[in-house]
Amino acid sequence: MASRSPAAAPTAYHRLLESRASTLSGSSAIQYALLTDPDHAQVFLLITAAEGGGNFNREVVGIDALEAVVDAAPAGKPFGSKQLKGGFSGRSNNNAPYACAALIAQGLLAKSPDAKFGLVKAGDWDAWRLQMMALPGEPFVFPPAPVEAPSPALSASAEPKGKKKDKRGGNRFVPVVATNEVGEEVHDADPA
Repeated sequence: MASRSPAAAPTAYHRLLESRASTLSGSSAIQYALLTDPDHAQVFLLITAAEGGGNFNREVVGIDALEAVVDAAPAGKPFGSKQLKGGFSGRSNNNAPYACAALIAQGLLAKSPDAKFGLVKAGDWDAWRLQMMALPGEPFVFPPAPVEAPSPALSASAEPKGKKKDKRGGNRFVPVVATNEVGEEVHDADPA
């Protein structure tokens, strides 16, 4: 039996922006977050959900790493979304196109007018980085602390009778819950 690699230690970031972008095909959407380190020295991308249920690795990847793989494409020629696969350590085939969708939404990539599925570098990446790092952000820990499963006695009584469980996989949109620096959920006070 293959063993799983140990879970990554939680890392403190600041979430600068959380947004949504259409996938490259335009048939669904992804949700992504832009993060920075506590010193605001680098910007990172994290794909957080896929509306169409496509699987992906939840992985924080540096914008510098993504720009490096974009710059490694042949000069003056459009490139495919798979070019960005080298920026990720995970093996999911969806990470690269989802990252491309987020970078298009941020104005850093554009669809090529010359090639049907081609992409080209766009925008001023350095100015964009400075603009992002100037945002204050909010504390964000990734990966979040695991949630303890309820005891079997509680979960059996909490499940309504006759209702089937959703056994479909995928990475669906999930509500975003803010966390403080130690990974505890933060709830806003009731305004009333």
